[in-house]
Amino acid sequence: MEGAEVCLEAHDLITGARHADYDHPFDDYSKVAEIFRAVTGVSLTVEQAVCFPLAMKLARMRTAREQGRWHHDSVVDAIGYLGCLAMINKVSQGSHD
Repeated sequence: MEGAEVCLEAHDLITGARHADYDHPFDDYSKVAEIFRAVTGVSLTVEQAVCFPLAMKLARMRTAREQGRWHHDSVVDAIGYLGCLAMINKVSQGSHD
């Protein structure tokens, strides 16, 4: 699969079914940050909250590459989390689309 197609697959996930299931990433990851604070006592920004699953996907990609494999789902999801981060940034700047 070419790079642009992987990006389009991630785009479809964050603007299609997952967006419909979980609402806007700002709202979803605001809840993640609240739960994280309740469990750990550590406050996160919404941006930091979305970086945790991104870091997990990057770690999985690294493990797969070290084993000589390509983990397509983790690549798509990592791109999706970066897209969510951009959507969250847009809200932080005052636009909630």
